[in-house]
Order: sequence, then structure tokens, then C-alpha cells
Amino acid sequence: MFQKQTKALISIVTLFLGGVLFVYVGFFRGRDIAISVSRPEGTNGWTTSQELISSCIYFPIIIGVSLILLSIVFSSVLFIHWINKSN
Repeated sequence: MFQKQTKALISIVTLFLGGVLFVYVGFFRGRDIAISVSRPEGTNGWTTSQELISSCIYFPIIIGVSLILLSIVFSSVLFIHWINKSN
């Protein structure tokens, strides 16, 4: 039983930290990712569309928030199961 709880807690923490990482990448590195993805090889000047910049910002943020919410739901279910089992 202790091993199952340990694995569940590790899963919750991993999901949460992964979500935080994705949100960080979206907010602070999304524009840089879009610029590096859109750069043609061997050119000195290029333009990056606003749609590509927005998608490289918001897609990781959406994934990160989803992972954070999943970890919250998973921890809530685990806590409710733990409360019901202790009664």
C-alpha cells in the first residue's frame, strides 16, 4: 500500500512540475521558439508571422495548464480515497 501511495505522489509531483515547465516555456521562450522554427536556412533576415508566434506561446501554455489541472484532480481523487479508507 505504501508503494502505491509513493508512486501516486511521484506521479502528481511529476505532472505538476511538467505543467509548470510547459507554462514557463510558453510564456518566456515561445517567441524565441517561433523565431528559430521560422528561420530559413542560410538567410540573414526573415519575418515571423504573428500567428506562428501566438501558437508557439499559447500551445505550451495550454498543455501546461492541462497538466497542472490533471495533477490537481489526481491529487484530489487520491486524497478522497485516502479519507474514505481511513474511516
